[in-house]
Amino acid sequence: MACVTTATFASRLLSRAQSCALRRVSHQSVVSHASLIVHRRVPHATSIVSRVASSPRGRASTSAAFRFSTTRLPWRAGKHTNTKRARSTLIPHAVEQSGATETSSICTEAESRPDTMDTTLLHSLDRYGGVIVDPLCLEKFDTAAEVLFVEKVTHSLTTWKANGIRGVWLEIPTGSAHLIGPAVQQCGFTFHHAEKTHVMVTHWLSENELNGLPPNASHQVGIGAFVVNGDGKVLLVQEKRGPAASASRPDFWKLPTGLVEQGEDVPDAAVREVFEETGVKCEFHSILGIRHGHNAPFGKSDMFFLVSLRIADGKTHHAIAVQESEIAKAEWRDRNDAFESQHIAKGSHMDHLYGLCRMHLGGTYRGMCLQNLPAGFGRDGTVVTYSNADAEGVMASNL
Repeated sequence: MACVTTATFASRLLSRAQSCALRRVSHQSVVSHASLIVHRRVPHATSIVSRVASSPRGRASTSAAFRFSTTRLPWRAGKHTNTKRARSTLIPHAVEQSGATETSSICTEAESRPDTMDTTLLHSLDRYGGVIVDPLCLEKFDTAAEVLFVEKVTHSLTTWKANGIRGVWLEIPTGSAHLIGPAVQQCGFTFHHAEKTHVMVTHWLSENELNGLPPNASHQVGIGAFVVNGDGKVLLVQEKRGPAASASRPDFWKLPTGLVEQGEDVPDAAVREVFEETGVKCEFHSILGIRHGHNAPFGKSDMFFLVSLRIADGKTHHAIAVQESEIAKAEWRDRNDAFESQHIAKGSHMDHLYGLCRMHLGGTYRGMCLQNLPAGFGRDGTVVTYSNADAEGVMASNL
């Protein structure tokens, strides 16, 4: 289960979209989507939990006939359809304008001096006064050319700074890993993040303002899945390893849990984790609660979504197939085996979340539904929104 963090969403856009948009400044015609999200510190831009690609593991539907008791609180779960997603930030002023020929006044100024800009590393300009270096241009600097690399980078930084460039993104692929040391130790770059395929380093050039580059990922995102069969039994598991392992806590039964993967919606993650751990095919019903904590692995923060699922295809029962690599046992059990577990501290956050599960079963709490809504701002695709609103027509423009 991959540990996914939300600012990585922004950072990966930088690396994935460069190849189709990078060009020398003197031949600039378009701005890549990757360049639209750099050089502006926007707190909420690093906490986007939206899908940017279709999950290879399938999507959740809402066609099942199974219903929780809703006699006191009728509600229709939101639709969850396989729809193309936008691949750019949600910040309105960062959206590429159709037919634009200039990215900003700073880019126009830089283009007016192509004699100097063309001697730098191959790069693209972004709308916040920075540059994104083309990682392919690093291939010519083999291990015998590290001195030449340092000279080229030093010249590029000097030229960019003289042209008013504020910051630099430099992605160093695995094949050019020998350049990481020179870039950091001799050229003044600092580490931003690392992926399996590359290391991203940055350099802030402006001396008149604080570093405005968006920070690395701040959160990991997890899910817990609440699934009930037609007999009112809850799907519970005992883990094979970790703090909840059955070897140390043989009577600790818990909900299936896991981490959201890169580019995966929270509902899809819950459906996937349940199927992987127990073999039970489910579909999304609602979000029951959200926990936000800190001091997660690697100094990150943590968000945990409690997700209500239903057995797929209108079924009320489903056989269990245990994922033996991670799960010791998985069973349909009495709800109190979880809700009244001695391992759940009274008054704790999990005690509260299980209380929401009780209310959900009784029909007095529905949770949040989802809607795939247009991204807007002239962009294609949709983003997932969660709310207690019952109607798709709840829009400020309609009220």
